[in-house]
Amino acid sequence: MKNSTQPFLILLLVFFTSIAFSQDISQLKNVDINSMSDDQIESYWSQIKKGGYTMEQVEILGKAQGISTTKIAEFKRRVNSLGAINAAENKAIEANSVAAVVNESFGLKDGQVVAKNTSGDLLFGYDFFRNSKVSFTPSVNIAVPENYQIGPGDEIMIDLWGASEITYKAIVDNSGSIKINGIGFIFINGFTLEDASKKIISKLKTKHAGISADSNSYNKINTNITVSKIRTVQVNIIGDVETPGTYALNSLSTVLNALYVAGGPTKMGTFRDIQLIRANKRVASLDVYQYMLSGTQEGNLKLQDQDVLLVTPYKNLVSVEGAVKRAGIYELKDGQTLAELVQYFGGFTPIAYTNLLTVERLNGTQKEIREVAFTEAKDFIMQGGDKLVVQEILDRYENKITIQGAVYRPGSFELFEKMSLKTLIEKAEGITPEAFLLRGLLVRTFDDTHKENIAFSVSEILNGSSTIVLQARDQVRIFNKEELREKRTITIAGAVNTPNTFDFVDKLQIEDVIAMSGGLKLGADPQVISVSRRLKDGSFKTLSEVYAVSSDENLAINNGTPFYIEPFDIIEVRYSKGYTEQKNVSITGEVKYQGGYVLKNKNERISDLIERAGGLTEYAFVKGASLVRKGAPRDAALFNNLIEVEGLEKPQPTLSEFTVSIDLESVLKNKGTEIDMYLEEGDILNIPTKLQTVKVSGMVLQQSLIPYKEEYSLKNYISKSGGFSASAKESKIYVSYANGDIKTTKRFLFIKSYPKVAPGAVIFVPEQAVKEKMSTSELLGITTAIATLGILIKTMLN
Repeated sequence: MKNSTQPFLILLLVFFTSIAFSQDISQLKNVDINSMSDDQIESYWSQIKKGGYTMEQVEILGKAQGISTTKIAEFKRRVNSLGAINAAENKAIEANSVAAVVNESFGLKDGQVVAKNTSGDLLFGYDFFRNSKVSFTPSVNIAVPENYQIGPGDEIMIDLWGASEITYKAIVDNSGSIKINGIGFIFINGFTLEDASKKIISKLKTKHAGISADSNSYNKINTNITVSKIRTVQVNIIGDVETPGTYALNSLSTVLNALYVAGGPTKMGTFRDIQLIRANKRVASLDVYQYMLSGTQEGNLKLQDQDVLLVTPYKNLVSVEGAVKRAGIYELKDGQTLAELVQYFGGFTPIAYTNLLTVERLNGTQKEIREVAFTEAKDFIMQGGDKLVVQEILDRYENKITIQGAVYRPGSFELFEKMSLKTLIEKAEGITPEAFLLRGLLVRTFDDTHKENIAFSVSEILNGSSTIVLQARDQVRIFNKEELREKRTITIAGAVNTPNTFDFVDKLQIEDVIAMSGGLKLGADPQVISVSRRLKDGSFKTLSEVYAVSSDENLAINNGTPFYIEPFDIIEVRYSKGYTEQKNVSITGEVKYQGGYVLKNKNERISDLIERAGGLTEYAFVKGASLVRKGAPRDAALFNNLIEVEGLEKPQPTLSEFTVSIDLESVLKNKGTEIDMYLEEGDILNIPTKLQTVKVSGMVLQQSLIPYKEEYSLKNYISKSGGFSASAKESKIYVSYANGDIKTTKRFLFIKSYPKVAPGAVIFVPEQAVKEKMSTSELLGITTAIATLGILIKTMLN
């Protein structure tokens, strides 16, 4: 009983699941796929996948729900364009699909797009059919035109209203007729919608007399006949297309729609002669180039059932490169000219040299060059394999002259016949006040690229006493006075708020420079100001002349005589005698009051700082105490001479920290002695907590942290870490202690003396240097030298 009910339960589960899924699918019937956003499409597809359905099942159930093939194909295309179907799903769909009939899915999927940088990318028209974001799906939401030919499968809707209201719906059967209750069969196959409407109305009049009534009569019945659902036609697409096969398309589809469905021609297929074959006869030919370039739709007919599209191989391919708007490969028909090719690639760029075009041609045995004037392009017949090369114009000027430097409008100007240098300066709106009048330069370039310098006096050119006639490509330079002398600066340093270097200005007094540097600092002594000045007497013994200047707090010079600054002066404002800014130090670790402290006097020592911090705690590890001192900025003055001579880049001042090794235990026993060091700005005194471990690192088998034992030697700790590794250098072991001390292994004859180990120490085992193996050539050289030496010794002995 249990076994018999199990299949029934499974069938029931599948049945209800299908019903639920069918309800979701039926929603597609009432929405416009094209108006849905990508997020909506992706969300809808996610719901379908959660139900465990594939795209193939969506197509089957969608058709069962009465959803049009076109709408399902558009949904499938949108899902594919988002990349929402993975490769496995696509393979499953392809494996389960019927090979004989390909349902319409307009355009190639993203995964089917040919990789970039292939020869096809350059083929004009090739990418037109490979844009997955563009659809050439014919719209089925618009009213069919009056000239639409009705055929089997079309659904006709007849609306009557007025004195009688009724709606008839009928599908054209395979015999080409529709059946209306009470009237019978009406044959309309092959009729246009307009003619079919007339025939249907004439039949309706036999049952509804009000149709013939006057428009003002209360018995009048109005009629409206439309095609509510269009039929599907089977179209065969063969030849050099990406996806040949039989496609089910709606009857509004054209040749171009069908070609897009099949992915367009391959790289070997033609774009110029897409043949439409109907009833074994060629009825039209579509030229894709004409459609792409001018919108002409000649040959883009509506398709009928069992139509065949044939794409034959191309006939003539030519390539275009150089200064053109669309370089690439183009297909030409027999007899087409160079002028027609120019229309295809959109013409030339502004820098193209069109007086003479170059065509590389294959003559059957080798290549040859054909030169064509653009005026002859309409008479030059292109051949398959031709390459058109359009050169660029020369990158040079026929009439360009240039002026730079101390003029109001520097730049390039037009050269006219017998134009003088004075005229060029006037066109540049004259020289600036800073112009150097004694000398200017003119660089002249000759046709052989040889250049010549012509010097001139700017003042003589301007007053007309000298004249220079310009030539094409002349370059004129008017110097600025500031360019011809060293940049003049002044420097101020010392007890000012913003020490700086300023550009020199005439009649600048010392008070002005102090004000420019932000004024005096607190602690500055205005009565002690020195000015160092460059010497101009040529003395080799004296480097500079130093002036002592005295002023009051308001920067007024005491003797009342203004002191004017000269170029390159260096001003130094001194601090008052005994003035010192506060110096900060800090203490961390096992003291009662750790933190920052300001030094009371210049001779404050380590022991004094510990006393100010309330002394050490009971957990202080005195032997591990260390002092960190900041190094002063590098004194750049020590290197200035070397930098100037060698042309090196000036180094930036850097601060470094150094660990000063101290023996705090001895310091506290011998306060005030030389081992009790004076403190300096930025010093950090660290008193660590009692340490109980020893760290072993470097070339040992296991880097370890080992509890300290007084009876252990260094080798005991190495042994606890697994011993030395193969690359360990035992003779260079060193120990770094908690207070910053470092001790290395000592050696006397063959006896090694290892450093003692203390709590908090780090034992480091360095690595042996890698010895490079002797090469074969080196070994051969040494062997040869030894052999030669042996022969020489033997000869000497004999």
